Amino acid sequence: MKLWLEKIHLDLKVVWKLSRNQTTFKENFIVHLETKEGMFLSEIAPNIRYGETPEKIQIQFEQWLKTTDIEKISNEKELTQSLDKTKLFHALRFGIESAFLSLFSNRAGESLGEFLKLPRPIPVATSFSMPIIPVNEIADYLKPIERFSSLKIKVNAETAEEMLLEIKKHSSAKLRVDANEGWKDLDSFLRFHATLQGMNIELIEQPFPSSMQDEYKELKKITPYKILADESIEDVGDFEDLASQFHAVNIKLMKTGSLIKARDFILKAKRHQMEAMMGCMIETTIGISYGMLFGGMVEYVDLDGFLLVKDEAYKLVSEDQGILSL
Repeated sequence: MKLWLEKIHLDLKVVWKLSRNQTTFKENFIVHLETKEGMFLSEIAPNIRYGETPEKIQIQFEQWLKTTDIEKISNEKELTQSLDKTKLFHALRFGIESAFLSLFSNRAGESLGEFLKLPRPIPVATSFSMPIIPVNEIADYLKPIERFSSLKIKVNAETAEEMLLEIKKHSSAKLRVDANEGWKDLDSFLRFHATLQGMNIELIEQPFPSSMQDEYKELKKITPYKILADESIEDVGDFEDLASQFHAVNIKLMKTGSLIKARDFILKAKRHQMEAMMGCMIETTIGISYGMLFGGMVEYVDLDGFLLVKDEAYKLVSEDQGILSL
C-alpha cells in the first residue's frame, strides 16, 4: 500500500476576490492511495482562513505518514483513531480519510454512498459564484451564466449595495449573499440589510465574524432572510448554539475534515430544525464528486468550485443548465 500527495496548480477563469483576500490561481493536492485493489483518489484544497497553506499541508502530511503504519488501517475505526492521534489540518484530514473510505467501500462491494449509508446521489442544481468585481463588469460576468437559478454573490461592506443593485438590473436569479465575515458591527450591516427589500434574496451567508455570537442572535430575531453559517462551523459544531444564531449551515468537506462528520452534522442540523447547504472550496471534480454524495440530504447545493477552474482535468462531474451530475 502506498499513499502520496500530488501538488497541482489550478489557474482560475477570473480574479477570485473575497472580502479578505484575492487570487488568480489555487494550489491543491490530489491524494493517491495505491493498493492491490486499485488507485483511490481524493483532494486537498487548503484554505488560508484556517492557517492552511500548501507548504504546511505537505509538512504535516509527511509527519503523519512517518508516525503511521498505513498497512494497519483496515477499517473505519482504525482510520479514525489514526487521524485523531494528531491535530491535522481540516483539508488534509479530509483528503486522507476519503481516500481510505473509498478503499473500504470497494472492499465491501458497495458504492461510497452506500457504505456511508447516504441517500442515493441525485442530479442537483448548484448556485454559481461571483467574486467581488467592479460594477461595470457585472453585466458581462452574468451573461454566460444565465442558466443558473441561484447566484452566490461575494460581497464586502464597501461595495455590496452597489453590486446587488447592478445585479438586479441584469438577473432574476435567486441571490445568495456571501460576506465572508465582511461586516464588523451589527449596525452597519443592518443599514445594508435595509437596502435588500425587493431583491430576490435566498440566503445571507456569514455577514460578520464568527465571534459575534450575540449579534447573530439579535439578527436572527429581526431579519426576514435566512442567515447561513459558514465560518461559524468547522470540524466541531454546537448545534443548539448555532440554531440560536442561524437558520442554516454550510457544510464543506474541506472544513469539517471528514465525510463521516459531514453526514453527522447534516443530521444534527435537521434535528435542530436547521437547513443545510453542501458547499465547497475551489476544487477539481475529484473533490466535488465527494460533495455530490450529499445532494439528497441538503436543501442547498453550492458545488461550483470546479467551474471556476480553467481546463479542469478530471471530468468526474458534469454540468448542464446549472444541474450537476456524477
